[in-house]
Amino acid sequence: MNDSHTGRRLRPLFVLLTLFSLLGMTMLAVGAADAGAKSKKGARPTPMIFVHGQSGSAQQFESDAMRFTSNGFPQKRIFVYEYDTNESTNDLAIAGLDPFIEKVKSKTGAGKVDVLAHSRGTTVMHSYLSTPERAAMVSHYVNFDGRSSDSRPGGVPTLAVWGESFDGGPDTREIVGAKNVRYPQKSHTEVTTSKQAFGDVYKFLTGKKPKTINVLPEPPGQVTVAGRASLFPDNTGIEGGKLKVFQVKAKTGQRIGKPVYKRSLGASGSFGPFKVNGKKYYELVVSRPGESTIHNYPEPFEHDDHFYRVLSAPDLAPFLDTSPNHTNVAVTRMREFRGDQTGPGANDRLTFNGLNVINPSIAPRERRVLAVFNLDRDSDGVTDTSASLFPFRVLSFLTGVDNFMPASPDASGKIAVKEKMRDPGGQTKTTNVPNWPSSEHTVSVYFKDYAAKSFTKKKNKKGKKGK
Repeated sequence: MNDSHTGRRLRPLFVLLTLFSLLGMTMLAVGAADAGAKSKKGARPTPMIFVHGQSGSAQQFESDAMRFTSNGFPQKRIFVYEYDTNESTNDLAIAGLDPFIEKVKSKTGAGKVDVLAHSRGTTVMHSYLSTPERAAMVSHYVNFDGRSSDSRPGGVPTLAVWGESFDGGPDTREIVGAKNVRYPQKSHTEVTTSKQAFGDVYKFLTGKKPKTINVLPEPPGQVTVAGRASLFPDNTGIEGGKLKVFQVKAKTGQRIGKPVYKRSLGASGSFGPFKVNGKKYYELVVSRPGESTIHNYPEPFEHDDHFYRVLSAPDLAPFLDTSPNHTNVAVTRMREFRGDQTGPGANDRLTFNGLNVINPSIAPRERRVLAVFNLDRDSDGVTDTSASLFPFRVLSFLTGVDNFMPASPDASGKIAVKEKMRDPGGQTKTTNVPNWPSSEHTVSVYFKDYAAKSFTKKKNKKGKKGK
């Protein structure tokens, strides 16, 4: 492999992805713990706001939001604050929190909010809470695997959740005076999206254990989906685009009939909510004049999901070699892919028509890979999985694979994208997608960070299935 593409110009701020992903992770401190406050019986729960990290979005809170609603927490009291992580400082993100929190308070009638932040988002929040007037608006704060400090930020009751250490040695990160919990075997994003850490967060914010730490399947005909079509990593909407949602055949990815939902996208890129069948597969298509058509294929939506994201990465487009002869497929999961571990079940598998692309070179544990970009480098019809491609290998959370997948002019062929999740979990899921030509189309597959359960009807006392 060579870097023949190094002459192509990366946006300078994109290089900061690697640098800023480390912000707020290196300050060391020593400390104690604090218990979360209990909610008053019968009172409406305090609204919560999630603040993502570098290159992040609502995706890092998507599964936890569904776990909260699985426990009866109102969907209308869960919010995500998204900002442009291409910015070299946090000034704009901090300033934008003021009107956002005021809007949440006004919308919910609440006097205060709870805030949960991840990675760079914790740096944003430590700065924000350093102002007493701002700290007074926050009831509880959850610090996911980011900044440490010698005191609770702004004096706010704090839960600090830590994943694996960043140098492989003993983890000494801590927020003094906070409740600190550790999951040393979970990676940086995995610890945020894990059901185990959710249990800690739920108890801290509500004062009681959750009834479930899983995403509970709902009756298939009652599931709703909402979200945004947005640009990565700016988090700005794909304004002027058109969204169409099709039900597709599970075995081929080919469309079934007319769109089940259509929407012209405004400045925010927001869409929904719309109804889906929780056991069926769907394709979300975003088109905009003069640009490649985006084809997004999620796993079935077994539970209401109001933070779904369809992403486009225009900054990466110059490095996604295109031609009418091959298909490009990006696969994303909010649980890091690992390919260099030892022992049974310690590594993930991600195959494309049987070819596994997860190996020690493509997805070493230390890279914390969340997105795997598959393309035919130089459009030469040759596959080479021996090394991660430039520039993906120098960008936080990304990797690139030279993976030739033949395209059909009418996308009548099939690419079977199969994930075998490492233990614990360990389940296998397959999403079949059409082989769209990369010259005019981009394909993305989104796998869940948890082992999804299927809806089953409950049995009554006589052993009969209920309605």
